Amino acid sequence: MTQRAACFSRNIGPIGQDEQSILARTTAAVIGCGGLGGYVIEHLARMGIGHLRLADPDVFSISNCNRQLNALTATLGHNKAEVAARRVAAIHPFCQVTVFPVDFRQSTVLAKADVVLDCLDDSQTRRDLAQACTAQGIALVHGSVRGWCGQVGVQLPGGTLYECLYPQQRPTGSPAVLSATVGLIASLQAAEALKYILNRPSQLHNAWMYLDLQYGDMVLHHATPAP
Repeated sequence: MTQRAACFSRNIGPIGQDEQSILARTTAAVIGCGGLGGYVIEHLARMGIGHLRLADPDVFSISNCNRQLNALTATLGHNKAEVAARRVAAIHPFCQVTVFPVDFRQSTVLAKADVVLDCLDDSQTRRDLAQACTAQGIALVHGSVRGWCGQVGVQLPGGTLYECLYPQQRPTGSPAVLSATVGLIASLQAAEALKYILNRPSQLHNAWMYLDLQYGDMVLHHATPAP
């Protein structure tokens, strides 16, 4: 057994060996590498994604330490995408990582991506990302969190998910959010990306699920079809 095969051997069963090989040939772009993004990147790397493209212009601050995987005393002031890339390299050497320590709109991070994961925290940037993915025919996995609550969904090429979620600009700010909420939504995003890459069915294709961790509520919404 090769070192790569041994590294991902415990994935085999839930997914097949041929599917593991598909993951090794897949390029995923993660936009936003802080709260959701840090956990999403961790899952994608451990799943065996072959190429990660990471974009984030921000650096870690002390207020990130309550919920962001890579926010440590040693990483404060460091760029989030660069820190995430170093963590992936420490996990295993089989993932090629390309870092864009800038706003995604100022980069080519989406080039060659098979799937994009939205781990952003403001509605206008999300809308811009959705428009860019639509223009390039790339599937986009959405995640957002606030307090005890979060949502996750998938916009397939040609879908209208973001038009339903963000029909207009929403107020921006720094909402309070719990680490448990971030970790759960990020895990669901990674799982949805996995299903999309492997061509498996999902109830969240062109739909989104809202979750309230405090009261255990889950609600599924479907995006309005394009006219």
